[in-house]
Amino acid sequence: MITGFMLRGSCGKVSLFPVILAVWYLGMAGGRGAEVLVYYQDDGGVSSGALRTEYQSFNELASDTYTAGSRGVVTGTTVMGDVEFAQQQGMKTFATVSNYGRTDFSPEIGQAVIRSAAATKRLIADMLNVLAAGKYTGINIDFEAIPHRERAAFTKFIATVAEQMHTAGYQVMVSVPAELKDDPGDDWSGAFDLKALGKIVDVLQLMTYDENGTWGKPGPVAGLDWVTACVNYATSVAPAAKISMGIPAYGYDWDLTKPKNNTSITWIAAAALLTKTGAAAQWDAASSSPWFSYTLNGHNHVVWYENAQSIGQKVLLVGARGLNGVSIWALGMGDASFWQAIHSGGF
Repeated sequence: MITGFMLRGSCGKVSLFPVILAVWYLGMAGGRGAEVLVYYQDDGGVSSGALRTEYQSFNELASDTYTAGSRGVVTGTTVMGDVEFAQQQGMKTFATVSNYGRTDFSPEIGQAVIRSAAATKRLIADMLNVLAAGKYTGINIDFEAIPHRERAAFTKFIATVAEQMHTAGYQVMVSVPAELKDDPGDDWSGAFDLKALGKIVDVLQLMTYDENGTWGKPGPVAGLDWVTACVNYATSVAPAAKISMGIPAYGYDWDLTKPKNNTSITWIAAAALLTKTGAAAQWDAASSSPWFSYTLNGHNHVVWYENAQSIGQKVLLVGARGLNGVSIWALGMGDASFWQAIHSGGF
């Protein structure tokens, strides 16, 4: 039995989306082609509402609503009405299980589960119960901040999970850091052996976002130059058809006057802020990324974000490199213009 695991209903009205996207989705349903996965959160109804208005824009849903404890116990929520709705549209659905702690991804939780055979066994059992209860297509393991010294242990852990999931008829997706090269000693990405993992799992969800963030200096969130280099490396060691390229539906707002106020900003909010402040949108040619600056209450701000041009250039990599598709963080952060940019790549 899964401690703290809940099933609950959801309801809402279904709105029609533009006909062009409906035609695209029907085509995808017949031959699937590139996969368009979006992450769903239990966020007070934002994801739920967006699912029911934007569902024709994607064909995979990852419910990022489950976490693992140090003993392998899975807790979280299956929003049954929304998961069932996605499945009724013909979508693949994945249950995302992370090692997120109270405020961030927890290296301690990840290590505890990986190192302990008992914790791994409990995790797998709980995940199988989650998948069966929600009738999911598969599991998405999103373990982050794993110490680099756990590289071999993490690969072995994923192999154990994948073997049992595949035996039970489920697909396995693993979220992995974007990297320019394999560096086993790297504090963030060293634990992830993309070459080995690519042989084990069905999909590598490549997190090609957060090139820069509020923890550091202002810069592109997912510059085309950086994303391209990361995709080039990933496809050099793992099958391109297994790689889902991450796309951010957000940016970051750096408060240069008081950095502790640095914050993330959604696609929708960035466009609204640009209009509200009357700032002049700038374009960084080196990274193919938009940015702008503004002053509010005596504080100087810099915002790096995504727009139709920056997204449109990145999604071309899917066809050019023969990738599995794209994976978007996160549902409810974008609007119709975001989805138009996603599908401007011709898939």
